[in-house]
Amino acid sequence: MAITTTITTTNPSVHLLEYGESGSGKSTSARTFPTPIITFFWDPFGNERPYLYDLTGQPYGVACPSVDEFGTPVQESYAPDGSLLVRVEHYIDRDPFVPEAYGRFLRRIAAFDPTPWATVINDSVTFMELMARKQQQYVLNKTAREPRQWFAGSTDTLEEVLMIRFGSFPCNVVVIAHVDEDKDELHGSMVRNPSAPGRLRKRSPSGYGEVYHAFVRPDEQGTPTYLWQTRGDHQFNAKSLIGAPSPCPQHYLAMWAR
Repeated sequence: MAITTTITTTNPSVHLLEYGESGSGKSTSARTFPTPIITFFWDPFGNERPYLYDLTGQPYGVACPSVDEFGTPVQESYAPDGSLLVRVEHYIDRDPFVPEAYGRFLRRIAAFDPTPWATVINDSVTFMELMARKQQQYVLNKTAREPRQWFAGSTDTLEEVLMIRFGSFPCNVVVIAHVDEDKDELHGSMVRNPSAPGRLRKRSPSGYGEVYHAFVRPDEQGTPTYLWQTRGDHQFNAKSLIGAPSPCPQHYLAMWAR
């Protein structure tokens, strides 16, 4: 899967909920979206590499790491002409007993202006929920005797961000999730949905016009091929309001192939 360093497009913005197993190409495919890109990154350090390096290991002009005004570690990638390609903001707690990552994110998102960005990426829902839950457990609701209150609190705040805030952005939005282990009923079939806490597991696909299942399939020579499933079947939930082909190569430009 070749990655174009920068894309200029007149296509309308899309909101994509992309989900798949680990190693299915989710972050790499998100990087193919139009730049400049900002990534709210929740996963452990090192997993951000697809946003800063191509598949041959060559950097996209990676800048030195810095820290923003909220105390968030930042990595940026610039084009040869000096224009910003990707900004990665890291939201993960060093000490889970003293969580502050989700609080930093909430302060950041409250004042966030999406208009300078071509694409906003959130990677991934799994670790985002974990950071939100630790904030509930050790900061906001630390006297609770019922652990389900922490899960409910984290579900509420993720719902506000994923369904309302991101839904209002006029640019491209890519939210990355894993595959839920359980199945849900959809149109008379039991299918897998993106992994998300509580009611978001079934509700989150309704907030996105594009819902793609990322998977890997070997070609005739046995070479792994990274694809998106953009139409639902009896196994996975998927949809495409722009009519992306299914299966579709995991690249932004392939979404628009007719």
